[in-house]
Amino acid sequence: IEISPLNCDINDTSQKDFSSIPISDVEIPMTVFMIVDKTVELEIKYLKDYPKWHFLSQEELERKTIEIYYDLKIAKSFCGKEQKVIKVPNTSVFKIVAPMLRSRGISRIVSADQLIAL
Repeated sequence: IEISPLNCDINDTSQKDFSSIPISDVEIPMTVFMIVDKTVELEIKYLKDYPKWHFLSQEELERKTIEIYYDLKIAKSFCGKEQKVIKVPNTSVFKIVAPMLRSRGISRIVSADQLIAL
């Protein structure tokens, strides 16, 4: 069976963000781990640095993110020599500091299986 090609324009510029979940709707485990540099500054990356999320729009890929890990061993495997892993024993702190993170340009939290919007 041969299907003829579509002969119309598809407007894909206004792509909705269905990939991220608001932080108010996410159940984060009680303890997570983060990678920081030696001066205990957050390790900030762009969303485009994560190959798993490359299907998103270019505008979305330019967002600043921080990453959380649910397992200490996995966090240590991504930790470099000039970095260290810290434990976040109370994850409700992310909901509390969300306005401060947004003011610094950080709008997403990346975890192993979710993209969390602040």
